[in-house]
Amino acid sequence: MRRKDREIQDKKEIQRIMEACQVCSLAFSGTQDEYPYVIPLNFGVIWDGDQASLYFHGAGEGTKTERMRRDERAAFCMYSGQEPALKQPACRSTMLYSSVCGTGRLSVVRDMEEKRRGLDALMRQYDKTGAGFEYDDGALERITVLKLSVEEICGKSNRHSNDAVQKT
Repeated sequence: MRRKDREIQDKKEIQRIMEACQVCSLAFSGTQDEYPYVIPLNFGVIWDGDQASLYFHGAGEGTKTERMRRDERAAFCMYSGQEPALKQPACRSTMLYSSVCGTGRLSVVRDMEEKRRGLDALMRQYDKTGAGFEYDDGALERITVLKLSVEEICGKSNRHSNDAVQKT
């Protein structure tokens, strides 16, 4: 990372940023004849110590699934707290943000209990009340849940830097 002053390695801070995010963009490589593919997704995250796993859901068919079957490696990016910070002259303006990016390997979750845990994590990402969630067994059988086992993760933020501008 070029701007080491913005790098976040502390897992608790990375976790805090991830909790504030609403969308995770998942990126897949392309073949020689096709472009890379990026798709914004709803997500949930489960931490086991310092190890994060991201969960996504879908229909189990389409471009995302085809790319995953060819190559389980994926990259991800999520961000929150975007806020323009305007200065004069205009070229000194910036966008305040906090982000988390990383890489990992995707797999289809087949175990029903892990499916429930993954979907619970996804629901908790958007419903912070702590309520329990119920799932129709038939729908749970049909839905595809993907797990990204994170191998590399890093946070970045300019919301704390001294040069992070005054709004005008």
